[in-house]
Amino acid sequence: MIALMELAAARAMAPVLGDGENSVGVTVDIEHTSPTPAGGRVTAEAHYLGREGKLYLFEVVARDDAGIIGRGRHKRAVVDANRIEARAAERGSAR
Repeated sequence: MIALMELAAARAMAPVLGDGENSVGVTVDIEHTSPTPAGGRVTAEAHYLGREGKLYLFEVVARDDAGIIGRGRHKRAVVDANRIEARAAERGSAR
C-alpha cells in the first residue's frame, strides 16, 4: 500500500522534474485503517499540498473497492539522477 502511495506521488511530480532529475521519497507518515481481501484491487492517489523548504509535501490516500484503507502524508525531494545512482553504487561496493 505504501509503495503505491509513493508511486502516486512520484508520478504527480513527473511534470516538474528537469532533465536528469528524479524524485525520491524522504518520509512517510501513513495510517493503515482497513484490510483488503486477498486478490482485492488497491489504488492510490497523491494530492500536492505545497513545499516545506526543498521538500514536496503530499497527502496520500489508498482505496480498495469498499473505500479508504489508508491515508497520510509523504514528502519527496528532487535529486540529480546520476548522482544518486553513483551514491547507491558506492554503498553496494562497500559490502
